[in-house]
Amino acid sequence: MKLYLLFLFILFCSVGYSQSNLDESIDKILNTHINSESEPGLSLGIIQNGQIIFHGSRGYMNLEYHLPFNDSTVFGLASVTKQFTSACIGVLQKQGKLSIDDDVRKYIPELTQYDETIRIRHLLNHTSGIRNHNVLLDLKGFDYEHRGYTNEMIQELMFKQAGINNLPGEKMLYSNTNYVLLALIIERASEMKIHDFARQEIFNPLQMTKTFYISNLDDIIENRAYSYYKNKEKYQQPKTLTLCVGAGGMESTVKDLAKWSDVFLSPDHPFSYLKDFITELDTLNDGELMKHARGMFVSPYKGHTTFNHSGRELGMRSQFICVPDESLAVIVFTNSEHIDAIDISYEILDLFLEEKVNEEKKENRSEDSDGQLKEFQGIYQELNSDLRMEIFVQNDTLKAISSFGRSANPLVSHGGNSFARIDNPSVLYTFQSDENSNVDLYVDFGGAIFYFERIHLDSNPNQNLDEYIGDYYSDELDVNYSISLENNDLILSYPNNGGIVIKEGVKDTFGANRRTKYLFHRDAEGKVISFEVASEGTVKEIFFERIN
Repeated sequence: MKLYLLFLFILFCSVGYSQSNLDESIDKILNTHINSESEPGLSLGIIQNGQIIFHGSRGYMNLEYHLPFNDSTVFGLASVTKQFTSACIGVLQKQGKLSIDDDVRKYIPELTQYDETIRIRHLLNHTSGIRNHNVLLDLKGFDYEHRGYTNEMIQELMFKQAGINNLPGEKMLYSNTNYVLLALIIERASEMKIHDFARQEIFNPLQMTKTFYISNLDDIIENRAYSYYKNKEKYQQPKTLTLCVGAGGMESTVKDLAKWSDVFLSPDHPFSYLKDFITELDTLNDGELMKHARGMFVSPYKGHTTFNHSGRELGMRSQFICVPDESLAVIVFTNSEHIDAIDISYEILDLFLEEKVNEEKKENRSEDSDGQLKEFQGIYQELNSDLRMEIFVQNDTLKAISSFGRSANPLVSHGGNSFARIDNPSVLYTFQSDENSNVDLYVDFGGAIFYFERIHLDSNPNQNLDEYIGDYYSDELDVNYSISLENNDLILSYPNNGGIVIKEGVKDTFGANRRTKYLFHRDAEGKVISFEVASEGTVKEIFFERIN
């Protein structure tokens, strides 16, 4: 009996020591990201083998009343919502009420009949080519400060869109609109509101009692965290009149998300079919396997496969990541946009995957001659955007800097024509040599792909800037743009956006370093008669006709 009691004592002491070490390591990580306990902060949950092994927080969830986070704080998920919208589709498919290979227009006949069929599958994996409504609203000059938008407003806007960005299934272009349309499909196929359907089919069975789609902005949500952003070193609280669900619009807690993580980590979970559905990787039209599944990214990290998705809105960040082979999940919510939930989540993962870190660093090191690296040098521009990337060689190292960047990022060989950032191996730059492709560079941010073409800039490509002066109208956006000339600069103005200087890059093409490109067209006599707008890589060919 004495030996048995001694064994138990030693066991409990070792467990306590291990937990103490973990708590101390987590404290060090959080202290580097949060400067003060009296500012906005975060809530963190770590789940392993079906148990919450750490649940802690820093800072205030409400600055007005100096309320700290607690074990039941409710927070917004932003784009982490997408996996739940995907799960609703998975439930409906199991119930036989739809198939992900169905034509989207079977449920949304108001959508434009495009040349190629868009299927529910294409919405789930972001290959539909449907334009991102957030970008369209920006191009309309939407007054976010005084107005909000709803699912119905977005649907009406999308029903007016005459074009799409790419052939369905051709490539992945992340677009929130895909999931707003999925919410509409869920409601029409189930004949229920999405918040009722999700509660009945998912949240109640999983006993996720504090998880829900927002259905009314005026509802009082107990124990809710408020979001904050800094303006001139002063915290402010964003106000919103927007209620748009599907791509976002959900609230939850660490405890509830811990229950949800068990769906991905427990092989014999009753809802394991949803894990399989959400994380299944489809193939593109050319047979290439995708990295974005159906509402989640499936990404390698330190030799492990992870299921993950982050969220961001003004004043908040969220991250949900699972590592199945370690039965491990990390949940991070921050109510201040300057606290990086993604960085924190991977620093936490490193506490558990430390042995794999050194192995990967050794494996990824390789050398290329200076001559080989120089073939990648040049100016690259994002497709459907004016964002540029300069690739150059410095001190035998390939480096990249975007037109938004402050400093160049050193790159290390990742094999073949692929290079990874030294400070973030999940960001990959892959150069293409196919002359028939309109893409010369892919930049992969953990599964979200950005496409670039190599360009050659001219010093003075447009001799007569007054040719572009005039008013232009877009029927798809129902908005007027005005272009004037001031001090030899072209000035663009539209609702809630005035005095934008647009600079030339190549013939008849302008940009303002806002990830938006303006391509002008001429008639047979050489007169400028229209232009097309492309923006943020997720919207192209928005037509504006000259009206005077």
